[in-house]
Amino acid sequence: MIKTGLFLDLTFHHDTPQGWYLVDELGVEVLLPNKYCPAEAIEGDIINVFIYRDSEDRLTATTRVPKIEFNEFACLEVVATTAVGAFMDWGMEKDLFVPFKEQHKRLVEGEHAVVYLYRDEVTDRLLASAKVSKWLEKANVPLSYNNEVDLMCFEETEIGFRMIVNQKYQGMVFKNETFRPIEVGDTMKGYVRQIRESGSIDLSITPIGRKKVTGLAALILEAIESEGGFLPLTDKSSPSVIQNRFGISKKAFKEAIGTLYKNRDIAIEPEGLRRI
Repeated sequence: MIKTGLFLDLTFHHDTPQGWYLVDELGVEVLLPNKYCPAEAIEGDIINVFIYRDSEDRLTATTRVPKIEFNEFACLEVVATTAVGAFMDWGMEKDLFVPFKEQHKRLVEGEHAVVYLYRDEVTDRLLASAKVSKWLEKANVPLSYNNEVDLMCFEETEIGFRMIVNQKYQGMVFKNETFRPIEVGDTMKGYVRQIRESGSIDLSITPIGRKKVTGLAALILEAIESEGGFLPLTDKSSPSVIQNRFGISKKAFKEAIGTLYKNRDIAIEPEGLRRI
């Protein structure tokens, strides 16, 4: 059955002035408008498309790729607000609606927020929810101590940053455990410290068990990890570049990377610093 929010492989069935009608294995049809139809399309060809409802609420296929997928989370920009909800840019022609009842606080035009994409089973419309926690699983979390996980920050609190863990679970990075700025929408790698009875996960930004580094060394180490394990700065970099990146002197930078090198946390290469 053709349902909204899914990528499907469908078959070109017949051409019309509005575009090609595609069919699934059961013969259910959906229109692929002309602007998305490849010029060389012929009957029987297969194409991968995304299914959603257009501005007139018609079931429609598109080759555009949305910024968020069904049953997943993403950080999107709020492009408009109304008395009944907000609209977000998700890369499609029709903006994504967030009902007011699905906002834990009123969304503001121009800001970004993390939302979850779900389907209203009554109307078959795709909607977004900014009440992130309610969509996260809190029982039978199949993770263990020091497992590496993918994180997305969805809220800052007084004590830390609430994280989406592997697009399924909820965790927390405590502020006293991190030395770099974290903003809502940021993604990063993390490691499991412990799983609480509530199902929430205590997280670390650095692998657990490695000799702990603090202060400027920790700041630089997290910067290297946020860049995918390699930072194109060395002790030969200019003081202005170091100042702009970390707000510290070149002398302090050299002392910090010296600490990391002695701890075997990094390798100092001709073009930059690499995480070991």
